[in-house]
Amino acid sequence: MANNKYNLSKEYQFDVTVTDNTYAGKLALPYVTAAVKSPDTVAKGYVRTIDGLNRKAVISNLGISDPIQAAGCGFSETDAPANLTLTEQVLTLTDMKVNQAVCRGTIFPTWIGENMDRNGNLPGTFEDFLLATVAGKSGEQLEEFIWTGAAPFGTGFLSNNGTFDQTGLNNSALADFPQVTMAAGAGISSTNAVASFGKVYDSAATNSPSILSRAGIAFYCNNKTYGFYIQQLAGQGAFTVHQGINNLGPDQSFPSATYLGIPINVCPGMPDDAIVMTYKDNLVFGTNLATDWTEARIIPTYQYDGSDNVRIVMNFAVGVQVAVKTDGVVGCDF
Repeated sequence: MANNKYNLSKEYQFDVTVTDNTYAGKLALPYVTAAVKSPDTVAKGYVRTIDGLNRKAVISNLGISDPIQAAGCGFSETDAPANLTLTEQVLTLTDMKVNQAVCRGTIFPTWIGENMDRNGNLPGTFEDFLLATVAGKSGEQLEEFIWTGAAPFGTGFLSNNGTFDQTGLNNSALADFPQVTMAAGAGISSTNAVASFGKVYDSAATNSPSILSRAGIAFYCNNKTYGFYIQQLAGQGAFTVHQGINNLGPDQSFPSATYLGIPINVCPGMPDDAIVMTYKDNLVFGTNLATDWTEARIIPTYQYDGSDNVRIVMNFAVGVQVAVKTDGVVGCDF
């Protein structure tokens, strides 16, 4: 393609021919990992991630109470079961794939704009850019699947059908978390956000007090709920007694707000009017990354059908589960 129609000038000749490349197993990691690990919930370390799974994983939790006994010469086998409990949850992966056709003429100018330096060099390959772009968009969709599920993902943390309602929550990974109604149908706003976090905290203190001292304890909410919370902290809405840090009111930023010192993790895929309180290790995200079952492929269809398209194919498997079914609280508005 010496006389490529995408040439920007006579000085620079850019050949954008895409060959048929297949990246399987470990070779697919740079691309498939971008799709699977780019959701904020995963990328920012808000959940525990287990890679290298083939189909299922058993998540075990060993509980031991009162292990100290009077000094003696042996073990009491009959007493062991009384103070030891073992609970298991099964994390099942769902096979997923990306089949996306991309027009070279549409995306090539964007590639040039993002990669060209002042010397006219193109440090990244067009193939890499195509894969990274599609992987990034796939990650955005996967962020929503992680929380509200729906086909083809299956069960998410807060729903299995894409809708955050009582039916979805009852069939979600967090179905056994104690549930508390926060705003009684009014929805979280800048006038009740602080009180909503308070109700979730109260429920945790009443129903699961042990999690308050667990490492990684945090609140989880979406951008909208977090926005209302920091707006109220700054003295807006019905919370005008306090004006945030040093009484600066809205003239300040809240990059990492907390409630009573407990971090608030902002997860864009969470639904509105939902707050979850638990600890990082209790929310598990499993993948088949680092196995032979991951694949990324570029198919140059423009060479065969007269179009200007290439096709991006990715194959991977993911799933979510909770380690301890009752170690947390779900705040909702129903």
